[in-house]
Amino acid sequence: MDSSLRSTEALKSRIDALQVTLTRRFETLVNLSAVQRNDRTVTAVTEYSMKAETAGLIRAAEDVQTLIRQLQEMWLFGRLNALEGKHEREEVDGTAREVAELGRKLTGAKSLEGEKAVKREGGSVDGDHDGEAIELELEA
Repeated sequence: MDSSLRSTEALKSRIDALQVTLTRRFETLVNLSAVQRNDRTVTAVTEYSMKAETAGLIRAAEDVQTLIRQLQEMWLFGRLNALEGKHEREEVDGTAREVAELGRKLTGAKSLEGEKAVKREGGSVDGDHDGEAIELELEA
């Protein structure tokens, strides 16, 4: 892990630096495209400068992609503390508990429907059906 991503301030400064680099490179390209002289030397220097600035712009965009990837990994593995306040963290934890409880209720309801259907057909919920194949059609 890059040591420059250890704190919020370091992340913000890296994002700002990348933003400035992208903006500066793009502005330079726009300024180079407005050259008024048609001299061969000026054209050659402008072409070289545009190639260099384009390469720099591409590299800065790749750096942004790398930062995004690192932030995604940090978030996924829990090292990115996106919730600064205790209240926000408690609110998200409460919402997660509610979703988990609703999921349990939903899977429990489907499980109960399946058990009822098996019993209606004369089968066993435990799987004891004396080697008989039981086919069930559950109403959706």
